Parts: sequence; C-alpha cells; structure tokens
Amino acid sequence: MAITINGKSYDETKLDNKCKNSVIQVTSLQGKIRQLTVEFDNAKVLINHHSEYLKNNLPASALVEEEAVKDGEPAEEPKV
Repeated sequence: MAITINGKSYDETKLDNKCKNSVIQVTSLQGKIRQLTVEFDNAKVLINHHSEYLKNNLPASALVEEEAVKDGEPAEEPKV
C-alpha cells in the first residue's frame, strides 16, 4: 500500500519499523486533533448557551448591591 507524505508516495512495505510507527503515530494524532477540535467547538456552544440562559434568567432578588464608597476609597473588588 502506498502512503503519501509531503506530496510524495512511498511503498509502505519498504519502510522500516520506526518509519511505520511514525506513520501510525501521525495518523493517530491527526485523528485526536480532529476529535479535540469537535469537543472544543461543542464546549464553546455550551458556554454560549448557558451564558445566555444566565443573562436571561438570573433573578433580580439575587443581585448584591454595591456598598457605598467609604471615605473616598473604592469598593473592594469581588473575589471570583
């Protein structure tokens, strides 16, 4: 079976075991990148969905009012 690397065809039966292993590794890792890309895209969609849900559904009663500025000092930054 011929494989193509950098635009050139090679007879796989004439490759040594190290080259064959490298071909397998590259092929496997390319598949993993495709899988991770799909997972990444799905995560972005879910983040957008849940962020939009929160924006539209957070109750006003849960809102914490800012404390008045004391002695001209800014209010403390929230800790996340």
